[in-house]
Amino acid sequence: MRKKSNNLEKGNYIIENKEKLLHKRKKRKKLKKLILLVIIMVTTLITLCIKLPYFDIQKIDIIGNVNASKTEINDIAKIHLGSNILYDSFSESKKQIMKNPYILSVTIKKVFPSKITIEINEKKAMFYGKVNNTYYIIDNKGVFLEKRSDIEGMNLVNLIGFNYEKIQVGSLIGAKSDRKINIVISMASIIENYSKTNKSSKIMTVDVSNVLDVKALYGNMYIKFGTTQDLKNKFNKAINIITQPQYENAKGYVDVSFTGNPVIYVEPKK
Repeated sequence: MRKKSNNLEKGNYIIENKEKLLHKRKKRKKLKKLILLVIIMVTTLITLCIKLPYFDIQKIDIIGNVNASKTEINDIAKIHLGSNILYDSFSESKKQIMKNPYILSVTIKKVFPSKITIEINEKKAMFYGKVNNTYYIIDNKGVFLEKRSDIEGMNLVNLIGFNYEKIQVGSLIGAKSDRKINIVISMASIIENYSKTNKSSKIMTVDVSNVLDVKALYGNMYIKFGTTQDLKNKFNKAINIITQPQYENAKGYVDVSFTGNPVIYVEPKK
């Protein structure tokens, strides 16, 4: 009896609300048609955008590069003029550019409607090692960047204390656990900070052959650090002495390896 009663109520409801139900059904159909129309329009618009020459790449700007040439970056990226700016995310281009040992990071931006900007952040070439007539370029973190036949205009510091012939491009010049790597990083930071305020820096050489007897050459005067304890203060103390006028062309050393007044030795002039 209950089932018959429920069915009767349902039937009465449909009869009484026939118009409302028909209206809802028509509304749903209209909404479905509208959604389908929007999808078709968006798809058509995207297809047109991909095919329209308005969105073809007309210019590629490469900024921030110093050692990696624009030609080299462009060739590696393989972004072609005339290709559509909407078609590619350039993730593969980024991956290929990052293979260059000088590249620290890269950002590729789409500048609508037709320009690509490649922003390069390079590693800082700081040191060089020399074997015969080959120069091994090292960054400020101790990573081997490349071999060169000359380093003119690069303003690099000679780094002594490593076997350069066995290292691979893109790898550290020593083991991570090697104390000499930490010394290189510390010295690079000190030299970078000093060079920011002293454009005529004469730091020529850093010698880390013996971690208990670290040395640097400024002009013709050696700085004897001894150990790396309090390295920055030792450097500042020695530089304040060496840059005094009376030591401008002097040959010798400043020993700051111990607590107390530094020992200064100047070779007699011949």
